[in-house]
Amino acid sequence: MSFVPKDMNRREFMKASAATGAALMSGNVSLNFAQGLCEFTREKGVNTMEGQDRNNEQSGVRDKVIDIHLHIGGKGNSSPCKMSRKFLHSASYLYMVVRSGISLKELSRDHDTVLRKTMIERLNNASGIDFGVFLAFDSVYKENGEIDEKNSHMVTPNNYVMDIARDNPKVLFGASVHPNRGFTKGIEELDRCIEGGAVLIKWIPNSQIIDPSDRNYKWFYRKLADENLPLLCHTGPEHGIPVIKTEYQELGDPRKLRLALDTGVKVIAAHCATSLFSWEKSYLGELSEMFNERERRGWNLYADISAMCILFRVPIIDALLKKIPHDRMVLGSDYPIPVDRMPPEFIETLTFHEYSEIAKIDNPIEKNYRQLLAMNFPKEAMTKAASILRIPEEKKAAGDSAREGLEVQGNR
Repeated sequence: MSFVPKDMNRREFMKASAATGAALMSGNVSLNFAQGLCEFTREKGVNTMEGQDRNNEQSGVRDKVIDIHLHIGGKGNSSPCKMSRKFLHSASYLYMVVRSGISLKELSRDHDTVLRKTMIERLNNASGIDFGVFLAFDSVYKENGEIDEKNSHMVTPNNYVMDIARDNPKVLFGASVHPNRGFTKGIEELDRCIEGGAVLIKWIPNSQIIDPSDRNYKWFYRKLADENLPLLCHTGPEHGIPVIKTEYQELGDPRKLRLALDTGVKVIAAHCATSLFSWEKSYLGELSEMFNERERRGWNLYADISAMCILFRVPIIDALLKKIPHDRMVLGSDYPIPVDRMPPEFIETLTFHEYSEIAKIDNPIEKNYRQLLAMNFPKEAMTKAASILRIPEEKKAAGDSAREGLEVQGNR
């Protein structure tokens, strides 16, 4: 049964679907229209997919489903976080807010508290997810080690995420340390984060102005390799956090990560080095070539599949599934980046009923997980992070307790 209008072919349907998001991102539609459209495209109510729950009799952390890519932040009204005026007024931020489902009235009253509560609640209520990695985001640092306040458009301090992870069993701490802090202060901060339970380090080179190929950062990579702490690094163009110069988009070239890989770092290339828009430079081919080199060079290279449930990326999914080794894929969502309902013609493996069940899921973190499986992303990708991340022993125990609690509630 086809869902595409009779006067449109599949390709035209996909393009028309993606055009809606493009209009919102470009700012060519009003906020009221955007809100109305989002209400129209979201199903009312929540479906827990109880009939398709995974086997809960899990043994060991290797069976845990982990979303490694969840952003948390704030503008500083009730947290130590920062969002610049440029970021808060950007089309991408407005689009995220409108699509988040969070009340604009609540956000205006206490932005940071509402965002934090929403993130925690949605992770806790994602029945298919055992853990989620909340990501800190370090300031931009100049080469002399000073903070570059002007170009730091989003800052989420490590302490902020560390505290959230400590108080919430399903939250894992993803730290962020800029290498321009310098050897002494950089090592000090890395040690502090590791002591605080960091499971990975997060960079967005395009926005943080980090050239991963800079040999001055070799000390940083040696530290990560010695501590078995993975680097989750954005690859491809960046559109969320402002990139202050067009040429800085080239910092998302995955080939710049060869130094880290040669130094023994576990590297997770976020978004599989794909572009959001078809007219942009995509590095999927370059990343694919790196995977071809991986075994010969002994690289610990992986790729996260976050932000794949976006209509803009519909045309590249088939190529991605062919070019990226399935056993190197890692689950991520990139939430609160919106999780779109993927076109029914694209999820061809499902019956109408199965597609409808997924469409009813209101929780973006759960929806992303379910849709990726339906889109033929490998099941092993959903648990791959459990064998990569540096997960503290106390978190493993806490995660088991949290899931047992949810099971008890579900059986009442």
